[in-house]
Amino acid sequence: MSSDEITQIGMSPCRSSAPFVKELGFDPTRSDLSTTEPGRLGVVLVEHPRKVADSASKRIYQDVSWIRDGRMGQTTVDIDGNIYTAPFPGTDEKNVSLEKMNRVFKIDAETGKMEVLTELPHTNSSASVLPFAVLGLYFDCHGKKLYVSSIAGSTMENQNGTIYVIDPKTGNIEDQLKGYDAGAVFVGGITGEKRLYFGGLRTSDIYSIGLTDDGKFQGKARSEGTLAHRGNSGKDRARGIRFNENGSLLISASAFDFTAAASKPQKETSYQFSYSKVKKKWTLVDGG
Repeated sequence: MSSDEITQIGMSPCRSSAPFVKELGFDPTRSDLSTTEPGRLGVVLVEHPRKVADSASKRIYQDVSWIRDGRMGQTTVDIDGNIYTAPFPGTDEKNVSLEKMNRVFKIDAETGKMEVLTELPHTNSSASVLPFAVLGLYFDCHGKKLYVSSIAGSTMENQNGTIYVIDPKTGNIEDQLKGYDAGAVFVGGITGEKRLYFGGLRTSDIYSIGLTDDGKFQGKARSEGTLAHRGNSGKDRARGIRFNENGSLLISASAFDFTAAASKPQKETSYQFSYSKVKKKWTLVDGG
């Protein structure tokens, strides 16, 4: 990869709207997917009104395949408009096994049908295991790989999470980074290296690890900084990570304590890190 190509990873727009959205008569420029619509489980296609005040013109759509597996969490979209998501626990759901949660689903860009893309490895499901599985998904347009963070098998005392590299066409697991309970995941190259950034759940640290040209892990993970600082509680954990147009690292975060309450929508705080090419480090410049 050229240096210019690397620095654009994670910054250049690369995702497409699924063709089925337009075929349903929805305006792709005003439509997006939601997994937090009040009173609805699964994935919901929402067409927002042209004017905020005109809430009556809001439209929604759900295919039956988007509902049958219960509540879903994060979504990510690839360059062809295929959508990926995973189950997320809800306080109103009972008897959802961890094995059924530790899966990744794919909504086909053409048909709009949702099917299981991959079942992640089964883990210990004893009473002490936390009731969470997949918490982060990110499609890297450059390497055309899907990155998935799961904490299935972790307990309050032990960190047993894994970050997976998945082929989005076959669902095959191509690599694993074990031993990290991570939330949000993101791939970027503004530092001159292609790296996977991820938010820790045991502390407020933001970590990263190098990636090879074909998207696999290389080297060891390292902390790039922390959301904790004088003036905040230190309980925030990254729920979303991205670059802005200037190459700053933007983090949306909220408290996460591994309990059922953590599955409810939380008020989020924004953080911004700036990268120094001279010092070769990220520094917190705003937030919290």
